[in-house]
Amino acid sequence: MTKVRHVLGISGGKDSAALAIYMKENYPEIDIEYYTSDTGKELDETYQLIANLEIYLGKKITRLTGANN
Repeated sequence: MTKVRHVLGISGGKDSAALAIYMKENYPEIDIEYYTSDTGKELDETYQLIANLEIYLGKKITRLTGANN
């Protein structure tokens, strides 16, 4: 049987952050992988939110970057 992967994208906005928190609090048994698309030009507040979420979620949020970043 194929293992199911649960992947959740974090945009740096309130909705994706709220969903990540909701999933952790309501479905702690699900192993979720998190990622964000980093343009290299995000606001400092966005980077801080990602860092805070990593602490709260207890997991690394993978940063996806383009070839020019």
